[in-house]
Amino acid sequence: MRVTLSELMEKLGVGYSLSPYETFPWSHYDEGKEETCSAEVRMGPEGEDVEVEVMMVYDNPPAGKPGFEQLLWMKALPKMQGKWTMSEIRVRQEDYVGKVYDWETKGCSLFRAIVQALRTGSIPNFDELLQREFHSRERYGDKSSSGGGKQPKIRPSQLLDMKKGQGF
Repeated sequence: MRVTLSELMEKLGVGYSLSPYETFPWSHYDEGKEETCSAEVRMGPEGEDVEVEVMMVYDNPPAGKPGFEQLLWMKALPKMQGKWTMSEIRVRQEDYVGKVYDWETKGCSLFRAIVQALRTGSIPNFDELLQREFHSRERYGDKSSSGGGKQPKIRPSQLLDMKKGQGF
């Protein structure tokens, strides 16, 4: 995925290109569950990178869990001719680079789905969104439903019916 900075910002749900040191945040607090989900896009101090992060903060963390959890972290870097590309992605601290087909685009789609939930005033179901954005549309995921099989051999003479002298 190589896109301009403005296209990258659009894929992440930010309506304009960020300036150095600028941050674009979203957040929602659920009083019933006593948890906060926050998401943000940050531009580096020299405009040399873009970081994307989604965090959960728990007022009363579940047993055995810390008070916060980093769900998603991504980093984009400028490449040649002003085009940007995702260079790193971690989901719950696990490196996802190359684990799924087109991980860069799917990472942006996952982040944007999270932002969409936050904009509507709800805590996103991260596991459900991860499954939907990363695995349900996997290009090579479900080979049994793709039909498959060998391609038939078709000779050009059969298509043009050359034996009878009929061309186009």
